[in-house]
Amino acid sequence: MNAPGVELSGAGNKVKAMPHIDSTQFGEVVIDNKKYHQVLIIGEKVEERDCEKLKKLFDTSHKIGNWEIKELLSNNPEIIIIGTGQDGAMEPDKEIVNKFKVMSIEVIMTETPKAIGIYNEKAKSGKRINALIHTTC
Repeated sequence: MNAPGVELSGAGNKVKAMPHIDSTQFGEVVIDNKKYHQVLIIGEKVEERDCEKLKKLFDTSHKIGNWEIKELLSNNPEIIIIGTGQDGAMEPDKEIVNKFKVMSIEVIMTETPKAIGIYNEKAKSGKRINALIHTTC
């Protein structure tokens, strides 16, 4: 039996599986049985968003920082999924979304509960997917 989040390839080499988003509620997302507040998922890597930095720059976490854009574009994604919050209050700047689209990246923006279902489904496809999951509002 393989450890959670690890798959074995044919030669017995460990290959990390894409994260699985278990659930979300206001202020929380559970990924592979671990609780987070708000996250960036870059390939197999899950990291907390720097909400303090966002609040200092924008007075809110409802924006996407330049460093987050750089992360979302890393590993040459085919799809970027943005969970816009439990009620969809986060509205990323149109310039950012257009930048992704001009680069021929499929962009999916929807309320976080819907976004996590889409993420999990797309992750099964083997495509390169990055995501930003906002968990409030």
